[in-house]
Amino acid sequence: MFVSVPLGALAFLFVVAVCASAVNTVAGAGSLLLLPALIFSGLDASAANATNRMGILVQTGAAIVGFRRAGLRVGSNEMRLTFTAMLGGGVGSFFATMLEPAGMQLAIVLAMGLILVATFLPKRRAAPNAPPPRDTIPEPDPRMLAGFFFIGVYGGFLQAGVGILALLFLSRFYDTSLVAGNVLKVTATFGLTIVALSVFTVRGETLDVPRGLVLAVGAAIGGFFGADLAVRLGEVWTKRAIAAAVLASMTKLVYDLVVG
Repeated sequence: MFVSVPLGALAFLFVVAVCASAVNTVAGAGSLLLLPALIFSGLDASAANATNRMGILVQTGAAIVGFRRAGLRVGSNEMRLTFTAMLGGGVGSFFATMLEPAGMQLAIVLAMGLILVATFLPKRRAAPNAPPPRDTIPEPDPRMLAGFFFIGVYGGFLQAGVGILALLFLSRFYDTSLVAGNVLKVTATFGLTIVALSVFTVRGETLDVPRGLVLAVGAAIGGFFGADLAVRLGEVWTKRAIAAAVLASMTKLVYDLVVG
């Protein structure tokens, strides 16, 4: 859908997208800023949830190309888990279309709080003489398949922070390395985002093309030029800045629900 969007709103979204993409390199929580930014730019929560997927599709597609150029391939295990996540994505996105904008806004606030807590969970320390993390995805067992189905449900429903959930699940239960986990995370997110966009389109959700394209361009620029700044700031200070911004956004969203 093409609509008239104030240039100020597009500029605001562009800056947030650049920052979110940059801090994702270190803190992995930049996506928590994108949904509130879309809402503050003038979309209701349901339209923001749908439009956000346009940027996610471009980002993850570009990341897959980058992984392939780096010699990292997607194997059969990754594809099985991606297909499972896509099934969950269809379920989650369908449920998302059943919520009114006010209900979706409340869901966004709750999810932001939970994902923010997950972001600050202490990293598991390896036991002495423990083997290094797996550099490949193991053969999926029923627990892994179930886990990725429910990760897909969440990703289809809301998406923000789904990468954090996937990496936590893989590292804590299957001792998977960050590289292997990221390849699977990006592939699964790309697949479930295609499903979610299809469901949103069929169900008549608003997809704001100008805002979605601005998110995609801003994220691409942030990934190329902003990551170095985030690395220089360090993980601790980056996470603190993200936490402050997310808490402020949550406060504003709750205020709008109560007052509005």
